[in-house]
Amino acid sequence: MLLRLLLTARLCAALVAPPPHQGRVAPRRGKRRLLDDNDKEEAVDPVQWGQAGAALLANEWSNVAEQIGLSELSELAEARPSDIHGTGLFATKDLEMGTLVTLYRPDLTVDDTGKALMIDQADADYFQDFQKAQAPGSRQYFVFPPGVKTSAIPDRCPRFWVAANPAKAPIPGLLGHLANDGASCADDGDVERYLAESAEKANACLVPLCIPLMGLVLASDVKSGDELLVTYGYDAWLRTPLEATHSKTIEDLLRKGATQYAGLTLMASERYGDALKRLSNFVRTGSTEEAPPPPPKRAKRKKKPTSGGFG
Repeated sequence: MLLRLLLTARLCAALVAPPPHQGRVAPRRGKRRLLDDNDKEEAVDPVQWGQAGAALLANEWSNVAEQIGLSELSELAEARPSDIHGTGLFATKDLEMGTLVTLYRPDLTVDDTGKALMIDQADADYFQDFQKAQAPGSRQYFVFPPGVKTSAIPDRCPRFWVAANPAKAPIPGLLGHLANDGASCADDGDVERYLAESAEKANACLVPLCIPLMGLVLASDVKSGDELLVTYGYDAWLRTPLEATHSKTIEDLLRKGATQYAGLTLMASERYGDALKRLSNFVRTGSTEEAPPPPPKRAKRKKKPTSGGFG
């Protein structure tokens, strides 16, 4: 699924299709080890590191979700047949705006160079076939980072894309990739109607939590049984960028969506701050325990100048 939000003043993230790959996509396995006091985090590729950590999180979710403080995510939404398209995501109870409902499982990350990072051969096989016949409106490729900074998103975060493999068995708590768009876009002349209709129906938004995880946050109150809908973005349907010249109505709709996106990102960071710190720590280190702060550096003593005297 492609999600593009055009933000002015570097508040929005631009959604673009991933760079084309030549030949077969081979899975690149992320190395997994724990950080120690001698490691320098600046030297670690956060995308590759995060990909391995996210895979570990998916495998261990039932064991670590409670320790992280996000065990409720396994009970807030479930996959059901959708009247809109195939399988959708539905709330299992009444929920209020700002609730973090589920995570988006990143089975694939793609960096700016087009390098694909996957954990196992099943993902490589799926995404190789997907590249051969990408269908408009497919739920793939969210741009990350979003242009909104929180404590879980470092300033020097590289740009990359994430996608989930829907052929895998669903994991409660990591179902964000199943959210449908409430509208579709047929052609360039349909963009304005699509943006307005999709925004009107959308009751949720995928926002960044920590590298490389995104979370589905509610943009409005929902009732039990409501389908959770997001806006994919016009180029998820058209597979082409928007023309440089477009109407003020389209510009206003894009700005409104970008503002909501930024607001929900910050809301999730504030509301789930402690849990997201533990989530980020688990993805980076494989542990739910927060690393102790480094000991303070001892100030060097200044040598007193020797005074030259007589006798």
